[in-house]
Amino acid sequence: MGRVLTDRDLWLLIAQSSVADMYRPLNLRGANLEGANLSGADLSGANLSKSNLSGAILKGINLSGAYLADTILTNADLSDANLDGIVLEYADLRGSILRKADLTDARLNRAILTKADLVEADLNRADLSQSKMDHADLTRAKLEKTNLSGADLSYADIFEAIFTKTYMNDTKTRGIKNSERAKGFKGK
Repeated sequence: MGRVLTDRDLWLLIAQSSVADMYRPLNLRGANLEGANLSGADLSGANLSKSNLSGAILKGINLSGAYLADTILTNADLSDANLDGIVLEYADLRGSILRKADLTDARLNRAILTKADLVEADLNRADLSQSKMDHADLTRAKLEKTNLSGADLSYADIFEAIFTKTYMNDTKTRGIKNSERAKGFKGK
């Protein structure tokens, strides 16, 4: 069984990865970071695939270009996070908070976002194909040119969300809420 890293250990690793003018993305693949507080940290380009970040506090974190495929982020707080170009394929984000997070160009195909809070999140050009987003809150989220093909949006709230040029082939929309108030939504 692997060693559990403390918040102090993590901050030391982050500091060591950016000494002087050098920056080396961290490799924390498979790490157990459950409940860690990494608010405001710069982990851009880091490899956190197959890690456990459930319940982690990641407010304002920079994970742009990071690799978090098959990572557990249940009930994590990623409010105001920079997740531009992040890879979250097959990630479990059930109940996570992604309010005002920047997920532009993110890869979330087959991710689980059931009951996720995506209020005012920027999902422009993101790949959410085959993702599970049932009961998610997408109030005022931006989904322009987003791939939702095969995604499950059942019972999601899309109040004032923007769906301009969004790909929605075989997207499940049963019981979707506030569709009449969403811009460009062409689902059922």
